Amino acid sequence: MSEQPIFHLSDRVVVHLSGADAESLLQRLITIDMDDLQEGELRHGALLTPQGKIALDFLLSRKGQLFRFDLDRELLAAFTKKMTLYRMRSDVTIAESDERVGVAFSLPADQQAVAMRDIRSDLLGWRLYGKGEAWQVSSEGEQDYLARHLDAIIPQAGLDFALEDAFPHDINMDFLGGLDFAKGCYVGQEVVSRMHHRGTARKRLVRIEADTTLPESGTSIMAGGKPVGAIGAVLDKRALAIVRLDRVADALKEGLSLTAGDTPLRVILPDYADFTLDL
Repeated sequence: MSEQPIFHLSDRVVVHLSGADAESLLQRLITIDMDDLQEGELRHGALLTPQGKIALDFLLSRKGQLFRFDLDRELLAAFTKKMTLYRMRSDVTIAESDERVGVAFSLPADQQAVAMRDIRSDLLGWRLYGKGEAWQVSSEGEQDYLARHLDAIIPQAGLDFALEDAFPHDINMDFLGGLDFAKGCYVGQEVVSRMHHRGTARKRLVRIEADTTLPESGTSIMAGGKPVGAIGAVLDKRALAIVRLDRVADALKEGLSLTAGDTPLRVILPDYADFTLDL
């Protein structure tokens, strides 16, 4: 059996939280229900602002009372500072790990025991943590990783949304297993719970496609001269974008074209979600 390539995600870093109070602290802080987080499971979660917007996002796994946070490297200082403030006198240790983050899009069965499936989408493959001296760093791997995020309509902070600007519903976290509405209070919980139960989420993450190369990230998406969203991560003729569903639906009903610059667009909704453009 040929060995499958493992790509080193050099823009990711690992932080460990451990100690007798680590689980109870996280239960009061983050969007994931810690009672449901099983060993060997990888979950996308967030720490919210008191206003319910995403302050930090991460992939989280556990081994007993040790919790592994897989973060964008640029968030390391902010994550450490916030967690240090929140822990106060709790028995919680926060330490950057020397583990590397690897991703493989397929693995033989004998390697799956040491890897974790990204539950948001099978397209995102397996996550691995370790020394990873032989893991590849290549533009091909990075392009494949981005393409899979676009195919699956799975967001990445900094590319598809700005931290402290987006609500969890804006990036479809309520459909991706990282937002709990029954665990009780955590930071920002009241706002996102009210948004969820009242059905007031209007912005959603979608994929947009065109027949020509799309303009750069951040370009406004327009309909009838009015903005309906902005482009996120771009790969040639495809991109992710957070859009106002009601405005997109109104534009389509009126026969108006969606455009980014001079480029006509098509909107593709994620198959994991139940929202529609039939508003």
